[in-house]
This record gives sequence, structure tokens and C-alpha cells, in this order.
Amino acid sequence: MSTPLLTLAQYATGPAQDPVIYRDGAESGANAGSGTGSGLPGEELFASMFERLDILFHPEELLDALATLPLLAASVIVVVGVLCVLNGYQWHKWVVAVLAFICGLGLGYKLSETMGRSMVVAASVGCLCAIVATPLLRLTVAIFGGITGAFIGANAWTAFDASPADAHWAGATIGFIVIAMASLLMFRMVIVLFTSVGGAAMVVFGGITLLMQVPEWENTVRSNLQGNQLLIPLLLLVAAVSGFVVQESRLRSHGVSILANDRGGGGED
Repeated sequence: MSTPLLTLAQYATGPAQDPVIYRDGAESGANAGSGTGSGLPGEELFASMFERLDILFHPEELLDALATLPLLAASVIVVVGVLCVLNGYQWHKWVVAVLAFICGLGLGYKLSETMGRSMVVAASVGCLCAIVATPLLRLTVAIFGGITGAFIGANAWTAFDASPADAHWAGATIGFIVIAMASLLMFRMVIVLFTSVGGAAMVVFGGITLLMQVPEWENTVRSNLQGNQLLIPLLLLVAAVSGFVVQESRLRSHGVSILANDRGGGGED
């Protein structure tokens, strides 16, 4: 074969592909096309919490989910958590709107899987949920309070070794009903409760994530938290009780009782 024809044949066939590199490239392309290669920050954490509400007593799963959080997201979570713990009631309208937006964002992200996981769809659903939640404040507080009660009930069920052991969903159901119904009678207290517990969870989870971002500390943090299953619940309990006491003290100093029902539905600004 002449030299020009030989060069043309080599160009047509192309260089030999390395099997490992080719396989990795094909898998990356498949993941990009299916939309499973990346997701929203905290997607795995929220999925783990909703699949297992008593995740506080399963530190291995919790730490694996927290390891997926980026540094910036963890930092924002800590700051927002501190604000909720210390001043959640005063800003509860904004807190409810932001939580509704985040929930709507996750819902829209899941619904848009058939459309290639469009962030436009996710953001639109998030905005819609935030807009709807604002005028329906009492209902939204009842829902978020119920979710907080479900989280508390599921972990309490596991903590006290209730029977059957794998039925933490029963404790979650009881907690949801009790706190959601309590919001109809003690609106202020439920707001203080869910902002304290939710803010405490953000502070603890975000703080653990920041500690694991340091390579020299990651193994130590993991070993200590996995070696003592009561450590994470204890940290969250201390932060939540501290926030509840601080908010209750601030309200009492303004002559407001958290046990009184706010029939206006708006609370204090």
C-alpha cells in the first residue's frame, strides 16, 4: 500500500483506545446523560433523613451523607442554624418561606428527572411553594412542626428501645400528629420548637461536616461519633434545648407567653 493510502487508513481507524480509559469515559458520559452524576447540595443527606428518620442513631449512614456536602453549603447551614436557634421566632415568617422554598426545590428537582433534572423547573416549584406558604402560615407551621415531631418521635422510639425495634415510623407518626395538633393550640410554642430543633440539627450537622473537611481530623471525628451512638443525639439535644430556652426568655422579656395561642396567625414581627 502506498504511503498516502496507508496514512489515510490509519487516520480512519484512529489510535487504539485504552480499554480502561474508554470504559471510564463511557460511564461518565452515561452518568452525565442520565443526570445521576451530580445533584443538589445536601440531596443525599435529605434522602437519608426521610428514608430513616431515626438517623441520629445510625451515625455511619449520617456521616456518609454529610461527607457529600460541599464546604460552602456546610458553612451556610451552620450560619442559618445559629440564627434559627437564637432568633427563630422573630424571623419565623422568613424561616417558613425559606423552608418551603427548599422543600419545593427538592420536590421540583425530583419531578424534573424526566426532563433532565432542570434547575428551572426545580426553582419554579420552590418559588411556588414559598408563595403559597406565606398566606397559609398556620397550616405551613403545622406541617413543619409535624415533620419536627416525626423526627423527634422516630429518634425517641429508637432511643428508648421501643418494641418492635424496627417500627420507628410509629414514633414518627405519633410525633407528627401530636406536634401538628399542638400548633392549633400553642402556635408560638410550636414555632419556637421547630426552629430550635431544626436550627440545632443544622448547627450540629454543618459543624460535623466542617470538621470532616479537614483531612487530619476526618478519621478521628468518624471514629468518635461512630463509637458512641449517643454523642450526636446529645449534641443536638443540648443545642435545641439551649435555643428553646433563649427564645422563650426573649419572648417572656417582651411580655409574650409561648403557651398562648396567637389567633392572628402571624405572631410578632
